[in-house]
Amino acid sequence: MTATAAGVLALGSRVVGGAIERLGDLQRLLSFTRGRLELVIRPDDIFISSYPRSGTTWMQQIMYQLTTEGEMGFDHICQVAPWFERSLAVGALTAAELNALPSPRIFKSHLPYRWLPRGARYVYVVRDGRDVAVSYYQFYRSHLRFDGGFEQFYRRFLAGDLQYGSWFKHVAGWEAQRDNPRVLIVRFEDLGQRFAHEVHRIAGFLETALEPALLDRVAQRCSFEFMKRHESKFDFATEFLLQRGYSGQGFLRQGRVGQGTRLSGGQRDAFERRARRPRPLAELELDLPRFLH
Repeated sequence: MTATAAGVLALGSRVVGGAIERLGDLQRLLSFTRGRLELVIRPDDIFISSYPRSGTTWMQQIMYQLTTEGEMGFDHICQVAPWFERSLAVGALTAAELNALPSPRIFKSHLPYRWLPRGARYVYVVRDGRDVAVSYYQFYRSHLRFDGGFEQFYRRFLAGDLQYGSWFKHVAGWEAQRDNPRVLIVRFEDLGQRFAHEVHRIAGFLETALEPALLDRVAQRCSFEFMKRHESKFDFATEFLLQRGYSGQGFLRQGRVGQGTRLSGGQRDAFERRARRPRPLAELELDLPRFLH
C-alpha cells in the first residue's frame, strides 16, 4: 500500500469513526431529553451540580448523610444519589425508576442551570478553576485515555473544549442564580476551611434540623480519609472503567486546595485574562452539554 493510499484510508477511518461517535451522542442526547421530560419533579428534590472535579461526590455524601441522619447502607453512592443526565442518557436508569425513588431524592449532575428541570432545590459547588484544571487533567489521563501533556490540556480547558464545556461559562451561569431562593452556592474551599459552618448553611437551606450528634457523624463520614477508605462506594466509574480495561489512579485523589499553584506564571495569566473576558448573560449557557462522551 502506498503512503498516499494509507493516508486516505486513515482519513476515511477517522471520518467514519467521528460520524459513528456523533450518532451515538445524538442517540444518548435523545434518551436524556425524553427521560428529562418524563421525570416528575417534586419540591423536595435536590440537584447537586458542579463543573467536574469540583467536589460533587463530596457534596453527595454530605447531602445523603444530612437527609438520612448518617445512613451508610449503600454499596455505591449512585444508588442513593444517581447521576441524573448520564443515567438517563445511557439507560442505566429510566425516568420511571427515578420517579419511584423515595423522597427526598438526591441527584448528582454536572449540567448548567438551564439544562436542569425546574421546581426542585439546587446546590451548586464551585471550586477555584485553576485547581479544577489540574485535577481534571489528572482525571482525563487516568479515566479518559488522554495522553497529552498538561499544556495541551490547559489550552483545551481555557477554550472550553472538554466534556462539560467551559468552566467559565458554567460558573457564570450558576452565579447568575445567586439570588434565586431555590439555589444555594457553596464554595469547595469554604467546605474545607469551615466545614461545620457550611454544613449548617446547607442544613438551613434544606430546612433540616442539625443536632450536634448528626453534625459529628456527618463530619466523620464526609472526611477525605473516611471516603478514601471506602472509595469503592464513591468512584462513579469503577464498573465503566473495568469494562474497558482501565486501571491506575483512584477517583478520589487528594481533595486539596491550591493545586492551581502548580501553574506557570503564563498559565496563571492566561486564566486571569479568560476570567476577565466579558460575556453577555444570554451567551453564558448556550453550549450543548458534552456529557455524552
